[in-house]
Amino acid sequence: KNKKKKMVSHHCRQTGQITPSKNYYSLLLFATIFSILAPISAQEDWFCGLNFADASARCLTPCPSGADCPSGESCFSDTSCDTSTRYCGVDANDANARCDTPCPTGGGCPVGEACFLKTSCTENQISYPETPNGDMTGSTGIERVEETLEAARDAFDDNLFLYETPLGDWLPSSVYRFEGFFEGFRVMHQVGVAGKKIYTGGDCDHCHMYGLVNVAAFLAQAMKETIRYDACDENSWDLIGGKYPLSNACGQLGQSYQDYHCSDEEKHMECAVDPDMSITAVTHAKWYGAPGPLFCGPKTEYSFTGTWDHSYECNKPWADPPELCEVYEGQKAGRYDNSVPYANANGRTDVEGCCWW
Repeated sequence: KNKKKKMVSHHCRQTGQITPSKNYYSLLLFATIFSILAPISAQEDWFCGLNFADASARCLTPCPSGADCPSGESCFSDTSCDTSTRYCGVDANDANARCDTPCPTGGGCPVGEACFLKTSCTENQISYPETPNGDMTGSTGIERVEETLEAARDAFDDNLFLYETPLGDWLPSSVYRFEGFFEGFRVMHQVGVAGKKIYTGGDCDHCHMYGLVNVAAFLAQAMKETIRYDACDENSWDLIGGKYPLSNACGQLGQSYQDYHCSDEEKHMECAVDPDMSITAVTHAKWYGAPGPLFCGPKTEYSFTGTWDHSYECNKPWADPPELCEVYEGQKAGRYDNSVPYANANGRTDVEGCCWW
């Protein structure tokens, strides 16, 4: 069940405080996400050593992923090592004369040849692989961030944007896909909201890595809050007296979403409560008997609201008349019960003006 605490203001959404367990889970997700992005954005000046000076002096063991160093050594970035002068040859003279087989990682040379670290070969003799958009990998800044994300497109859809089923399996999300994420990411770094844009690093050779760290942190939080539930709208999860009040749409954990307000500097973005608005959520929980989607509407439409009865057996095709589970696709049990008013944790028994999820 999606038991997330959500504090929502008028168009200004905030998440509640992250508990240590949530924080730990988010850190694990961050590490997983960044492990996908970092190798794709490998750095040619990252080398292993006992310290920064040792790594810069020896330039022996590259660590483009930021790890995988020998025992007792660490990976250091921004060293003075230059992998662009590493070429294969039978000997140093042969490597300097031919300059036709680069070996930036210090290995991978043909049989009978070795990699020579500091030849006179120039960087423009190296044939860099092309990135997905056809540019060379020497790009920096936001261009490099976008190239890295594009290169990980399949990993996002197949290995990252997954949701947990009621049986504990992990399947590709039907809501969150790379195409939508990338389009939103571009809007947030090109246009932004209220003058604020997502941080993508600077324009130095390695600054895009800071941008990727920020993207990874954002996605880790998104995974914890919504992606793992394959949900975009809030789920009804606040159980009151063994039942799920339909007025959970107005707020859960005793909150009243429509009574949150933006700060003075963001007041211009605040939307007024519309008591006549009527909306039904698109996503919802999917476990056996899970509550249907949240909804809101004026009191002229819903004079009062009751509960979702998660224990009700709705699949009775043999009954007279037949009864089926038809509130949402894939429903196995449960039903709306509006026979009597039933209050949420904040005392609401209606859903007027409660469209903030």
